[in-house]
Amino acid sequence: MEKRSRSGRRGPADKLLGTRVEENVLIRPPMSPTDSMFLLGESRDHPMHVGGLLLFRPPEGGDADDVRAAFDKALREPDADPLWRRRAVRSISTFGQWAWEDDRDFDLSHHVRLDALPAPGGLDELWNLVSRLHGTLLNRDRPLWEMHLIEGLADGRYAVYTKIHHALADASAP
Repeated sequence: MEKRSRSGRRGPADKLLGTRVEENVLIRPPMSPTDSMFLLGESRDHPMHVGGLLLFRPPEGGDADDVRAAFDKALREPDADPLWRRRAVRSISTFGQWAWEDDRDFDLSHHVRLDALPAPGGLDELWNLVSRLHGTLLNRDRPLWEMHLIEGLADGRYAVYTKIHHALADASAP
């Protein structure tokens, strides 16, 4: 069923998470209590994100330059699935409860980044980088996830490190 404002017209915000019910008023769907608790319980000492690290070899016949070219091509695609565009908000319009809204200023390059290991590009350098990346909290003004393509491993492999907040990860589960 299509959602419309009281006037019956569709506004630009109707494409976002939430429905415009009057001019300049956007109703945001509330976050589940469990997802809200992940945000409320987070602190510098108790981050509520999870991360994963995957190691890959370039495809047969390929090398690090091919992987980098595929990465650069993917970043030129300006669109992202609405799940990855939503950010957590809390305001008077949500009656102080956490809710999800589409990030109108979404910038994929903020979330998908390229990192290079210092020489000699061994596992120690990889663990140090991933430890530093995992040790920082996600920016709550943006969607709560990031991904890093890590190049520079001495043996020709590359790594992908992802970090996602529990609130977003659990909200996307069926």
